[in-house]
Amino acid sequence: MEWSRKISNGIAYYHNENKNDKATPVVFVHGVGLRAESWYQQVSAFDGQYRCYVIDMPGHGESDLLPNPALTLSDFTEVLSTFINSVIGKPAIIVGHSLGAMTTLQTAVSYPEVVRGVAAFNAIYDRPDNAAQNVQNRAESLLNDLDQNVTDQPIARWFDGDSQYRHEAELCRLWLDTGNRLGYAQAYQMFAHLRGIAAADLQTISAPTLLLTGEMDVNSSPKMSLTMANILPNANTVIVPEARHMAQMTHANAVNAALARFFIQCESHSTVNT
Repeated sequence: MEWSRKISNGIAYYHNENKNDKATPVVFVHGVGLRAESWYQQVSAFDGQYRCYVIDMPGHGESDLLPNPALTLSDFTEVLSTFINSVIGKPAIIVGHSLGAMTTLQTAVSYPEVVRGVAAFNAIYDRPDNAAQNVQNRAESLLNDLDQNVTDQPIARWFDGDSQYRHEAELCRLWLDTGNRLGYAQAYQMFAHLRGIAAADLQTISAPTLLLTGEMDVNSSPKMSLTMANILPNANTVIVPEARHMAQMTHANAVNAALARFFIQCESHSTVNT
C-alpha cells in the first residue's frame, strides 16, 4: 500500500483512489501495536467495489503520537470521527480489529452520524477480572521498560506456533519490532483498562453491526461476541472456525466473505432508511 498523505492532526492513511463518488466508503482500523498494512487482504479484495480507507491510529505506523499521553477510548473515537468528517465527508462503514473494534463500536455510540455500519473483529465485552489484571500487568511493564521484547508474547498468543501462518506471524513481528514503542505502550495501557462497551450504550447502536471473532481466541472470545449480539438491536455474529486473534490475516477468505455479505446489508439498510 502507498500512503496518500497525513491530515492536520498527524493521522496517516491509505486510500485506494476509487474514482466512483457513489461507491460506499469503508474505513479499516487496526489493533494495538499493528498498522494499516494488517488489512492488506481486505483492501485487495474490496478496493475495486468500495472506497477503501485504511488508517494508522495515533502512535502507530506513520501516524504521530497524540499530545495527551494518558489516552482514553474517547481520544481514538474522536480521531476516527474527525477522519471520516474531514477526509470522506459522509457516513462510512467502519471495520475495526481488537482495540480498533472497541474504537469503532464507541464511535457508533458517540458519533452515530458518521457511521453507516460497524464491523467489530475480536472485540471484548465484560472482560473478567483475572484477564483484565493480566493485560494491565503487561501494559504497566511496557510503560516501565520501552526497550523490552514486545513481540514474543503477542505472537505466541495470536498464532500459537502454527507453522502454516509463519508469513503472517513474521509480518506482525516486523510491525511490532519497528513500531513506535511509546505509541504502542500508551495505546496498550488504555486498552488494558477497558472492560467493554456498556450494555446501555450498545443498545443505542442502530446501524447494522457485525461481530466477528475467532473460534480459538481466548481473550476476545466467541462468548463475548455472542453476548453483545444479543444486546445490540441490529447485529449478526460470525465465529471463524479454528481462527485466533488475527483472523483477517490467517483466515482472510472466511473474513472477506462475511464482510462482503455485511457490506451489502449496510447498503440495503441505508437505502431502506433514506
